[in-house]
Amino acid sequence: MSAFVRDNPPAGAEEPDAFGIDLVDGDEPAVRILVRGELPATVEHDGRTWVATDETHDAGDDGPPIAVFRPRA
Repeated sequence: MSAFVRDNPPAGAEEPDAFGIDLVDGDEPAVRILVRGELPATVEHDGRTWVATDETHDAGDDGPPIAVFRPRA
């Protein structure tokens, strides 16, 4: 995922790094989103606020780890 973003920027534009984020809520399947630029402390998605945790998932290959966000309590 991240390799594709970095290898295929729009013509004439320099793309910032991209990071994967998994939005995890209990036993529900995670929602994975891609964030360009710096990794934020919170994300707004689907009417909810999601907060960064210290958890990560292995992205495999040479990509950065996938950050885990959980709903704000």
